[in-house]
Amino acid sequence: MHEVSIVLGMVDELMKIAGENDAKKIINVKLKIGKMSGIVADSLKFVFDAIKPEHPMLSSAEIIIEEIPLIYECSDCRTAFNTDDIYFPCCPDCESYNLKILSGEEQHIENVEIET
Repeated sequence: MHEVSIVLGMVDELMKIAGENDAKKIINVKLKIGKMSGIVADSLKFVFDAIKPEHPMLSSAEIIIEEIPLIYECSDCRTAFNTDDIYFPCCPDCESYNLKILSGEEQHIENVEIET
């Protein structure tokens, strides 16, 4: 479960953000997680909830996850399309496999709400 190392890194970054902004506590954290990132959102939330009591600044923080869909663009016909098929999808218009990922690999902190 690599979500543990992801959350530990995220906690370090949140503590840095809190320190830079003289925060009393962190209220919520909004994450963008791409469908193809390999991160299981429920596992990430579980780990975050298990770790946050160790950090008083995070004790009441909520985590909000926005899942970003997997969107490809066909390099042949320029059609952009959304799919759940991460293994060898083809263009729905021209059936080409010459694709470029436009979104779906994201994994970052989008926003942090703090109390000062």
